[in-house]
Amino acid sequence: MVYTGKPSKGCGMCKSRRIKCDEKRPICSQCQKSGRACPGYPDEFDLMFRDENKALARKARKGSGRSEKSQESRSVSPGTPASLRASPIAESSRSQAPPTSEPSQSLTLTPPFTLPSDLSTFQDLLWQFDQSIPPTIVMAPEFEAIPFFFRNFITLPQEAESMRGYLELLIPLYNRAQPSSALHLATSAVALATCGNYPGRQHLLRDAATTYGKAIRKLNEDLKHPHLAKSDESVLATLLFSLYETIMSTDDTITAWGNHVDGAVALTKLRGMDQFDDPMSHDVFRAVRTMMITSCVQRSKPIDSFPGTTGWLASPLSEENAANRLTLICIDLPNIRSRANTLTKTAYHASLEQEALSVLELAQLVDSNLQQWYLTLPPEWHYHTIGIVNEPVEDPATAESWMGEQHVYHDVPLASIVNDYRVCRIFCMRVIMACVAWLAVNPKHNLTADYEKAVYVIQQMVDEISACIPFHMNYDLQPIAKKLGQEKNAAEAYGGYSLVWPLYVAANAETVPQAQRDWLSGRLMMIGTRFGLTSAQVLVLARRHVLTCGPMFP
Repeated sequence: MVYTGKPSKGCGMCKSRRIKCDEKRPICSQCQKSGRACPGYPDEFDLMFRDENKALARKARKGSGRSEKSQESRSVSPGTPASLRASPIAESSRSQAPPTSEPSQSLTLTPPFTLPSDLSTFQDLLWQFDQSIPPTIVMAPEFEAIPFFFRNFITLPQEAESMRGYLELLIPLYNRAQPSSALHLATSAVALATCGNYPGRQHLLRDAATTYGKAIRKLNEDLKHPHLAKSDESVLATLLFSLYETIMSTDDTITAWGNHVDGAVALTKLRGMDQFDDPMSHDVFRAVRTMMITSCVQRSKPIDSFPGTTGWLASPLSEENAANRLTLICIDLPNIRSRANTLTKTAYHASLEQEALSVLELAQLVDSNLQQWYLTLPPEWHYHTIGIVNEPVEDPATAESWMGEQHVYHDVPLASIVNDYRVCRIFCMRVIMACVAWLAVNPKHNLTADYEKAVYVIQQMVDEISACIPFHMNYDLQPIAKKLGQEKNAAEAYGGYSLVWPLYVAANAETVPQAQRDWLSGRLMMIGTRFGLTSAQVLVLARRHVLTCGPMFP
């Protein structure tokens, strides 16, 4: 593959008419004015990863034709002395010039030229300089994958109140880091892995693995230096490693993902209280905190303490944006789940009743705080109902919508955070149900109402998750993505991947009707099939909750 200039992103009609296309979506203005049918725009991924050898060959043939005419004119000019005219030998050598060599990795002139001793051969040399085409200029895969990755998965619109992950911080830190840094290498690995999951691009996964290995080695070198080990770039590179492991999703990556998150937590603790003096470092701290809580919730692992008087809170709740307030409200949820799991694995004993009641009360407190958080959200965070589906689902594997209301949101990042709220409430309700079931052995505890309320809330949260699935998966329902010119497949992939975690949790809620759970599982598998993932990769993606802690696209 070669690079022959910036490709046109205009519609096919404007290209054929050789006029400038304004690239307005969904239909360009030129076609609209002339009453022509606009055929649409080329896929951005195919534009970036296109084979331009044919284009280069056409240019070569054109240039060759013009030069031959010019050379012939010069050779027969009446004013040209005979001694300067090309000899038959020179003409013969030109006509028998060897074809251009195969593409190579460097820009050189082939065959190698040396200064000749006679004038006729020198003229032939000049002709070859004029006619020879350099070997194909091959762009490294990361130079094409990274812009695609940044445009479609990093530079997405984010409200100030919705920023909490680490990918929002990637652009400023990437720009100030050295090209040979671990952060640049980690970004390249993630970008190549993301693009490599596109159908027909699997060859990029090999480059991704090679770059990932280089990034790991570079970070290990940096960790030997105290200053580099504590830098924002090193922490962010570690978080990107966890994203890479999630995207690649092999059997070995499940443990590796958790290890990278734990590594980022260790580096953050090493940075101590000094990191709060710099706004960027403080934002990196918040991103690590979000990843840590997600990891601990999934593994039912208690959260490690952070050095300092305020611990992981770091700053008053009132100073945090809405997304980070949600994170802090759930900061005790991993410990609550861990205690509940330990309790329910133990047979009932009167001496443990107080522990069960304590866990139950804590779960109810967290759920109450979650409800209050949702009530204080600005209006643009809430969904809008665009229709109601009344027909029951016949085939859970293929149905695009579930029965009931259909919801849309301002954009996918906001919808993802609201879905996280629902997932956290589901976890709280499951803890409550587990504690009530454990205490039910003692008839003096009349907690039936608490159990029934938990079942009702879980169903409500699952219904709301189901209602937003078409929005995430349909480009036509995402006006912000259209306005920014985000590539259709990338926008739908981003929406799909942000659904994986809530879909996984909802599909595993035991109290939800089996038909709805089958449909949710079908949507989960559809995301994998549509975007080139295996069933195992989808499950790993779900358990790692990539996007809301910071995407995972593909």
